[in-house]
Amino acid sequence: MSKRPDVFYWDACMFYEWLKEEPSSPHRKRALNRILQENEVGHNQIITSTITHLEVLPDKLPLDKERFYFSNFDDEHIIEYNMDPNVVRLAREIRNFYYRPASPGQSFKMMDAGDAIHLATAVIAGVDEFHTRDDDSKGSKVPLVSLYQWSGESRLMGQYDLKIVCPEDDQTNLLDVADGQNGKR
Repeated sequence: MSKRPDVFYWDACMFYEWLKEEPSSPHRKRALNRILQENEVGHNQIITSTITHLEVLPDKLPLDKERFYFSNFDDEHIIEYNMDPNVVRLAREIRNFYYRPASPGQSFKMMDAGDAIHLATAVIAGVDEFHTRDDDSKGSKVPLVSLYQWSGESRLMGQYDLKIVCPEDDQTNLLDVADGQNGKR
């Protein structure tokens, strides 16, 4: 019996980084490329919410990249997960759980609706890891990468085991980065 592939949830920023080929550290670029290469041969699946389409497209990408983006959703390697009432209810609970009212000298903190939807979708889909680069806690934002540290909880809402990571490889093969191998499918 073969081992089931790892299942990763990708926040919209992961797709944007990949498609826009945005500058990032060699460790991050290497991790992104490795995940995509492993995805091509079926060693992992990438899931994302259909809300990602709204966050990533259309104005942020050129038309050729938009077509390329949609062509990758094949229900085998990269899978879109529809937002349904269960996702919305859980997203609402997540957003409420992490809300912090304003205090003297500090602004309120509220998770973005999109972030809450992504986390809820990942929980309901039962993924192994949630991949994001979002660790912004400026102003009213709630960070994702350091969510557990920020909130003092070791699990999502204190009840869901969801591993939230910012994929980075420890060692960078400088030849791959120099050769421009950037996870193009």
